[in-house]
Amino acid sequence: MHQVWRAIAEKVRGYSWKSQNVTGVDVGSRVLKAVTLQPGPTSPILKGIVFESLPFTPIPNSQTDLEDDRQLVQFLRRQLSPFPRAVGITVSSPHVLLKRLALPYMSEKDLREHLALELDRYIPLDGQGAVWDVYRHKDSDALDNEKNQPVLVVAKKEFIEARMRQFEGQGMHVRFVDVDAFSLVNMVAYNYGREGTWMIIHLGPTGILSVMMEEGRLVHMHQVSYEVEWYGDLLDRVQAALASADDGFKLGASETLLLEQFFKETIQQVIESIKYASEGTDMEMVQGVFLSGGYSMLEGLQSRLADSLHVPVTLVNPFKKIKVPQEMQQDSCFQKALPLFGVAVGAALRGTIPHD
Repeated sequence: MHQVWRAIAEKVRGYSWKSQNVTGVDVGSRVLKAVTLQPGPTSPILKGIVFESLPFTPIPNSQTDLEDDRQLVQFLRRQLSPFPRAVGITVSSPHVLLKRLALPYMSEKDLREHLALELDRYIPLDGQGAVWDVYRHKDSDALDNEKNQPVLVVAKKEFIEARMRQFEGQGMHVRFVDVDAFSLVNMVAYNYGREGTWMIIHLGPTGILSVMMEEGRLVHMHQVSYEVEWYGDLLDRVQAALASADDGFKLGASETLLLEQFFKETIQQVIESIKYASEGTDMEMVQGVFLSGGYSMLEGLQSRLADSLHVPVTLVNPFKKIKVPQEMQQDSCFQKALPLFGVAVGAALRGTIPHD
């Protein structure tokens, strides 16, 4: 395995976080989120956040990625207080690929040796230009192929190394690289517990990320783009109107009709993700759904999902078990933005709590 990704993970496992803050950074398509946590005696303490619209719009896989990264990190550096010495960064599609493998049972050593030799068989890019890791969500040594299906995590080596250099060029040391889906699982497991099987639905401008979590571990991930391009503009207009209007404000007939199409597509995608993730396994019935991301806060979506799925649907509070300063608890803007911090909190938590 390439040493860049593995070395980062090994630093996390062996590093003592008892006396140092860590900042989790989530670069969205339109908004930059960062959360700084300080380890506390009983729970992490929130020391600072960044929630800012990006001064530019990132274009995935464009020729300007490196220049965008430089601007982004400089922007983050100006916004963060206190200045973070240690950061954890997250990556998501199209820069990362998660793939569940159907392989005969192998020991951890044999599995890694197999992938080191045969990686090109499983990924649509040159293995020499990739950094990767493999994650097995069950620790049992039983010869049970279904329960031991590993998840392959792959990213472009050039992208990971370039982004790390940009942060370190601003005096911030990248302690680890995480994946959005794993960060969401970490956040939910810490705040709501590890027991049972749950679906996390992360809704944002780039589409729908569905993550199946069983006993606090990722067992399935599926990401889809919206079927129509105008959802983003519509939902941004609706949210802006609702945020600035009086309590009695009502949407117009056209907006209501268009939102209905978005709700139907989202519900159908969630139903299909649960069905696909559960096929061929003995996973327990999904006990509930956690909603995360900017579009999860649309009025009516939570109740519509609950009625369609016949399970509880919860809008996540990433800071549920984190000590938040009183002045921030009373900040209405902070409270309204809670579901947008899920990925950043999940990344920061990896550096402040024991992580297996």
